[in-house]
Amino acid sequence: MTQAFELDITGDVCPMTLVRVRMALDKVAPGGVLRIKMAAGEPVASIPRTLRDEGHELVSLERSGEHFEASFRKKP
Repeated sequence: MTQAFELDITGDVCPMTLVRVRMALDKVAPGGVLRIKMAAGEPVASIPRTLRDEGHELVSLERSGEHFEASFRKKP
């Protein structure tokens, strides 16, 4: 079973949201999962789009109260 890494960027604003996501992805093995908790608005629009453009798979994106939680599988 692959370990999932978790990242909370609810207190960050662009461009730090993407910087922190990329730093976290560096710690995830290819095929591993990164779970990201993010604020509504700009991060929900830009983080999934950017990671998909880079070849990572969006596994899930769900609202959780005031925030969103997304899971991405790192490209092999």
